[in-house]
Amino acid sequence: MSQKITMRFGNAEVAGTLNDTATARAFADKLPATIRVSGTGIDFCGRMPFELPYERRQVHRGWANGDVNYNPGGGWFALLFADEENSMRYGDQVSIGRVDGDLDMLRELSGTYDLVIERG
Repeated sequence: MSQKITMRFGNAEVAGTLNDTATARAFADKLPATIRVSGTGIDFCGRMPFELPYERRQVHRGWANGDVNYNPGGGWFALLFADEENSMRYGDQVSIGRVDGDLDMLRELSGTYDLVIERG
């Protein structure tokens, strides 16, 4: 069963849905969580304060804009909003969810945030 989440970048709020994988369920069990993320122009990325379980078959290359991914090799959280067309050059991706709705607000944000992620 998927889990709705809210991701807060200061006053900006983004809704998302975690998928029904063991990795996403383990992430949901750790919520609420705060992850220090920085914008790169294609995503907001930051080191996770905890590790998540995953199966090797879940690991893939690339993403779709709007994906919420876990990078098990580096322990990174990524909220991806651009560059899908060039994303196959990036490996070690485990999809754990998706942004619900429009990505324009994410594209307008920049800088570093203490991203607060909560259920709901």
